[in-house]
Amino acid sequence: MDRLHLINIFVAVVDTGGFAGAGRKLNISPPVVTRAVNELEAHLGVRLLTRTTRVVRVTEAGARYAEDCRVIRAQLGEADEAVGGLHAAPRGRLTGTAPVGFGAMYVTPVVTKYLSQYPDVNVSCRFMDRLVNMLDEGVDIAVRIGELPDSSMQAIRVGKMRLRICATPDYLQKHGVPAAPEDLQKHVIIAFSGATAISEWRTSTHGAPGLAKAGASHSPVARGNRARML
Repeated sequence: MDRLHLINIFVAVVDTGGFAGAGRKLNISPPVVTRAVNELEAHLGVRLLTRTTRVVRVTEAGARYAEDCRVIRAQLGEADEAVGGLHAAPRGRLTGTAPVGFGAMYVTPVVTKYLSQYPDVNVSCRFMDRLVNMLDEGVDIAVRIGELPDSSMQAIRVGKMRLRICATPDYLQKHGVPAAPEDLQKHVIIAFSGATAISEWRTSTHGAPGLAKAGASHSPVARGNRARML
């Protein structure tokens, strides 16, 4: 039999003062109780109970073992309750990161709603336009926009974004409207800087991929049916 099952039967015998009482308490037959106690004594190599036709007495070793078994069962119960509590109500500290604009517009409302549901959680948001090293900087969850490189971390796709290449009417009137992505190489480009050096914008025209030199240390990726200048 299972070791814990044997312990439960033995403790029931001690608590009820007999095999028949333990059988009634656990809803099993007295022969099953007898076999369980015999198996446990054989495993330990110690006599736990002294049996006569009229009474069952606990030996000194049996009394000590019964007390230790009660402690073990209580600790198992506490462990079960602790695990159940962790699943029932999240608590602790959660650190996340996302780009500044995206984080303020989309992540903040989600975090606010999450905290209203789980007030025992403390959330720290780091919104910044650089690639955060999650392991080195102690970040639990990160929102990434772009292609995900090979990684041992778990990632879930939560949505799509379409980035646009834009220009003011005054600029287009002065410099002209580019007809193809390659024309962007002749224009003045404003791009945000970041930790990763990217010198190209990846674009597509009617589904056909193309490249446009950005001439900046870090340039956004433009995707969609076409590259638009506004």
